[in-house]
Amino acid sequence: MRLLPVLAAILLTTTLAGCSLAPPAPAVQESYQARGFDGETWPRLDNVTLTILDHGAFGAFDDAARLFEALTGAQVVHVEADDSGSALQRAAREKGDPTFDVIYGIDNVLWTRALDEGIFEPYEPLLADRIDPAYRFANGWEATPVDHGFIGVNVDEAKLGAQVLSLDELRAHAASFVTQDPRTSTPGLGFLLATIATYGDAWPAYWSDLFEGGVLVTSGWTEAYEQHFSGGYGVDYGGLGDRAIVTSYTSSPAYESYFGRDPSALATALVAPESTFHQIQTMGVAKGTKNLAAAQAWIEFTLTEDFQALAAPGNAVYPVTIGIDTDTTYGEHDPEPGTFAPAQFDAETLGAQLEGWIARWTQLCEQHDCA
Repeated sequence: MRLLPVLAAILLTTTLAGCSLAPPAPAVQESYQARGFDGETWPRLDNVTLTILDHGAFGAFDDAARLFEALTGAQVVHVEADDSGSALQRAAREKGDPTFDVIYGIDNVLWTRALDEGIFEPYEPLLADRIDPAYRFANGWEATPVDHGFIGVNVDEAKLGAQVLSLDELRAHAASFVTQDPRTSTPGLGFLLATIATYGDAWPAYWSDLFEGGVLVTSGWTEAYEQHFSGGYGVDYGGLGDRAIVTSYTSSPAYESYFGRDPSALATALVAPESTFHQIQTMGVAKGTKNLAAAQAWIEFTLTEDFQALAAPGNAVYPVTIGIDTDTTYGEHDPEPGTFAPAQFDAETLGAQLEGWIARWTQLCEQHDCA
């Protein structure tokens, strides 16, 4: 499967792909090398509890956590936020004295905010060469890319009784659409950016149409997909299933198929030009962690094949290391990356305008009493 190179890196000075990398903080790197890690022989971390703050999706890696425990003797636990935005907010509140050691889920949408908040302890993994250069961040190793995917709209055509092939056609079905608040949710922010890429200066009018048409806005992906979307697994566990269109990922329908949903009942991923957004997620050592060696060992572990092989079957995303096959998970139902064109932005433009875009969206939301 051919994967697109990372598009313009989001926000301010962040640029992804093929750039020189800033050196890691020497004391951090040396402190871990001194423990004898050679990429294969794992350090002993007996009696250490490693706590991971995640954005609501770490449960897919429970098997990997148990393997890490067997390799090192550490115990892995995680605390869950509703979304990446919520995880960032908590990390900022606890900066310097965190109740966790690793932060999972800060992506290229939130990257510059995370850097501004100073929530990470920089660390360049010894296994960094395993990462496809297309997914590396240009400004060093504040955190490590661990998976990526494409934010996009999913349509349950059977429930809706119609096709939606473009963002423009989505206007007529706003009452059947649930998306996420871009102030608190990275999928929600990715969708907002896709609408800005598609409509340019006219994007507020597009959102006014969605608001007036009855779009539902939730705080995070979990509520939108698991509670409201009719084409997702949440309907099997008591979800409302009252919305036939959702902001999720282009791989979500294929992932539903992997877990047994009838192929004839799968939702459709909308992949019109600029209607998707390429997201890259990270693992980072929390600044102020009291378990630095264990946190660094975990970062190394996320770049092993054991962990990366779980990106698709465990979490409905793609691995960042080279040579991991995802076809056995997604198969023919996946709109293959490289066959569609995600939204693209100039990094300087994003840096100058993103906060203004969010402020304008907030005004529109308040005017329409959307949340």
